[in-house]
Amino acid sequence: MEISVIIPTCNNRDVLARTLHTLQTQQFPHDQYEIVVVDDGSTDGTAEMIHAARGPAPVRYHAQAHRGRAAARNAGVRIARGRIVVFLDSDFWADPTLLAAHHAHYPRDARAIVVQGASRTHPESLTTPFMKAREVRVELPPGPPGRISLFRVSTRNLSLLRADFLAAGGFDEAFGGYGWEDIELAWRMRAGGAKFYYEPRAAGDHFAVQDLDGLRRKMRDGGKSAVYFCEKHRRSLWLRIRLEIAACLLPIKWLVYRTPLITPLVRRLVPVASSRGWAAVLGECTNHLVWEAYYAGVFESLAARRRKIRPEAAAGRSSGRIEAN
Repeated sequence: MEISVIIPTCNNRDVLARTLHTLQTQQFPHDQYEIVVVDDGSTDGTAEMIHAARGPAPVRYHAQAHRGRAAARNAGVRIARGRIVVFLDSDFWADPTLLAAHHAHYPRDARAIVVQGASRTHPESLTTPFMKAREVRVELPPGPPGRISLFRVSTRNLSLLRADFLAAGGFDEAFGGYGWEDIELAWRMRAGGAKFYYEPRAAGDHFAVQDLDGLRRKMRDGGKSAVYFCEKHRRSLWLRIRLEIAACLLPIKWLVYRTPLITPLVRRLVPVASSRGWAAVLGECTNHLVWEAYYAGVFESLAARRRKIRPEAAAGRSSGRIEAN
């Protein structure tokens, strides 16, 4: 078995069915790959859909209580049989050449490489002013030709050797909410010598109709995860700067996102821009509100950490011990 495709899912049955269909029509030998679906607590009939599905490539189904994406992907890798693991999201519809394009990077002597595939927004998901406004935003190139920045790594469409994944310790399951667990794994793997590549031919369509409130909930979790990420790798100032939570930046972020200086005006502009079709203005306004949610998570997490440190410091003083900050 060359490839195991790992797909975590939770209550996304109908979109997942299309994802599985695209994987059953790959231009890659069907006896050389398997599809591993890890059901992270679905209640929408996902299991019945998968058991009824048919196709030339084997589909293996593993159900678990809801524990988050990091835990679901780790579970998938543990039961995978492939030399290579390809992580896909359950709402990602693969081009027929996706697996072959990933596989081309892994000769038998391959070691310590990670390949990021490409992702397009499916046009049928652009059904709301919010989704259309998000699409107006210009994406930066992923990196130099063939290479990719660690901060563009995403398990929506990512491959690596199973042995390398296990040697790195897999995803940190303390990232229980949304965000950063894939980049944190990449951070550790790069420290271990892994090389990262971008493969535009390993492509597919992302089909997810988001709304502002849903994205804000995710980004609030992402802010909390960013603080945990930095605490785990506390010596890296570059990481704190890249996640935009370095101490020198936080007063500015507080002023912009946590005071009534800008956000109330932005909220008033959103319905106006939406009703008049000002996609660029709506995109900037919603982007501000998404980051406002991110910093709500950041400052909430930092405050919780300070509350935890104070009693520990007091205990240290009373016992004559010196506590590290």
